[in-house]
Amino acid sequence: MKAVSLFSGCGGFDLGVSKSGVEIIMANDIDHDAAVAYQSIFPQTHFVEKDVRLIKSFPRADILIGCYPCTGFSSAARRRWKNRKDERDLKDNDKNFLFQEFLRAIDSVKPKLIFIENVRGMLSANNGYFLNQQLEGFRSRGFENIEPMILNAADYGVAQTRERVFFVGFHKRLGPVDHKEPRPTFGTATRVHRSLRDVIADLPEWPVGDFFDGPFHGHYLTRNRKRGWDQPSYTIVADGHHVPLHPGGEPMSFVSKDKWRLNGDFNRRLSWRECLHIQGLPERMNAGETLWDKYRVIGNSVPPRLAQRLSSQAIATLRERL
Repeated sequence: MKAVSLFSGCGGFDLGVSKSGVEIIMANDIDHDAAVAYQSIFPQTHFVEKDVRLIKSFPRADILIGCYPCTGFSSAARRRWKNRKDERDLKDNDKNFLFQEFLRAIDSVKPKLIFIENVRGMLSANNGYFLNQQLEGFRSRGFENIEPMILNAADYGVAQTRERVFFVGFHKRLGPVDHKEPRPTFGTATRVHRSLRDVIADLPEWPVGDFFDGPFHGHYLTRNRKRGWDQPSYTIVADGHHVPLHPGGEPMSFVSKDKWRLNGDFNRRLSWRECLHIQGLPERMNAGETLWDKYRVIGNSVPPRLAQRLSSQAIATLRERL
């Protein structure tokens, strides 16, 4: 079974899908550091490091994966897209329109199964206009029974509370498919969430050079940034300024609305390697040259454990129908 992956990042989603025996035959991203990271995990995959809007054709495959960005949906951006004349205008178009490139890829790849990941805010962007445009595009291409699902990575074995929106779609030519949201396997009555202790307790306590040690500005201190050792991390983000704090030392204290205080002497941001472990990405991955590259590439990834749990049953169903 073969898959094409777009907006692939470092390959976290694809790594989860590959656990079900799927071969990723083509991947794509415009970010050079993400491309290097991806190829360190999947050296045999044909990787196209290019703006997806400049890729003229895509290979046929059973599965199409897309983790396209969402940054706001404005009428001005829609006008820019409609008035696009040539490649020089690409840089001026809002990233939201990249979902249209995913739809274009569906037309070429002819997949039987699609997987999509996006931020939760996409559901309400422009009063649901962005979501409806996507659903209309999927359904007009034969993916009729497709609805968004909000999943928390902590419920599927990832040591962080990370909520994202996912779509799983089967083409109507496969016949009716009763696909349900995957049942949580952690955070249940019999199995607690994985914690920071589970994934980073054996790493160095003070890895100089591996974490951003700049000041904690006012915005950083508007909310709690520190979880305890026996809790899952807050969401691992792509900006080194905003990554959560290491669980060591004393907890933060609430002062007033939008104001928290650091306590004690041990207060540092998570290192890039700790973020790698919390995301569940492989140690062999080349995360980038600079510290900022590493934080960005790691923070933008879909946790492989979550991707595997989301995709495994759908892939099994597809195999049965082929």
